[in-house]
Amino acid sequence: MTVEIIGILLAAGHSTRFGGNKLLQPLPDTQIAMAVQAARTLCEVLPDSVAVVRDSDRELQLRLLETGIRVVENPDSHLGMSRSIRRGIENPYVPNASGWVIALADMPYIPALVIQQVVGALLRGALIAAPQFKKQRGHPVGFSRPLKAELLQLQGDTGAKPVIDKYRSQIQLIDTFSDAILRDIDYPQDVSK
Repeated sequence: MTVEIIGILLAAGHSTRFGGNKLLQPLPDTQIAMAVQAARTLCEVLPDSVAVVRDSDRELQLRLLETGIRVVENPDSHLGMSRSIRRGIENPYVPNASGWVIALADMPYIPALVIQQVVGALLRGALIAAPQFKKQRGHPVGFSRPLKAELLQLQGDTGAKPVIDKYRSQIQLIDTFSDAILRDIDYPQDVSK
């Protein structure tokens, strides 16, 4: 059996705290849209990645497609992040992946090296793998295939937290040099930090 880990970029949020579509917000240092940068980095490591996007967000879909990432629409984005995770796992492109690295489109500064380390931990048999910076767990988080059924049962807007909490003792934490694994962008002032 071929081992294939795919990336899932969660990009179906509604940006309510930001006051506009934050995923199209240009980053100050590069002027690249936040979600585009996150997609590029994820695809650099995992070329078969998918981005889960609201079905109504056509501009974001087009911008992401330009990066080479595959786009999966989530018509149920209003039901929370769990629906995006489920759509990503059930994607039509790689439906039988060996594992998934779930990344957030509002965390554009995560280095490719960190994603590679999470993938490496999954390939070496980790059930769940995540980076940590100064003892704080961050993103992206990798999940292996044995957790597929539980991930597909997720509900609401807590993401994969119930699965992470259930298997907390089995998470392989990877020490990293970058606080970017903790830095999501929720408000306009977060972009310039």
